[in-house]
Amino acid sequence: STAASSATITTKLSPENIYVLQFDGGSRGNPGVAGSGMVLYDADEGTEVWSGYRYMGDKYTNNEAEYTGILEGLRCAYAMGARSVVVQGDSLLVVKQLEGAWRVKAENLRPYYQKAMKLLKQFDSFHVCHMERAKNG
Repeated sequence: STAASSATITTKLSPENIYVLQFDGGSRGNPGVAGSGMVLYDADEGTEVWSGYRYMGDKYTNNEAEYTGILEGLRCAYAMGARSVVVQGDSLLVVKQLEGAWRVKAENLRPYYQKAMKLLKQFDSFHVCHMERAKNG
């Protein structure tokens, strides 16, 4: 798999600031060729501080791609020093599962969910919320 970003992980973020992570993923074929994108903003200034994408391969579902976006984004945000994050995505399924409102029924999504929860719990504070698809771009 291939990953790329607009800023290196050596970028240092202030642990006092709140950051907004927006993520998205998609699959052509579902399962099929899939990838994800993620952007991290400084919540107060509204400025982009990092963005990245990951090409996953040719046998992944939309939901796996959505989860990959959040996982990559959280890993990078934490590595750069972010400790408070608001996560926004247009996947209602992923958001509701991470909020604890919906159970993770699909076996293929359990490892993604478990990794995402483990990453979120490393942050001093986090909030996950749904955003309209039209605004996620």
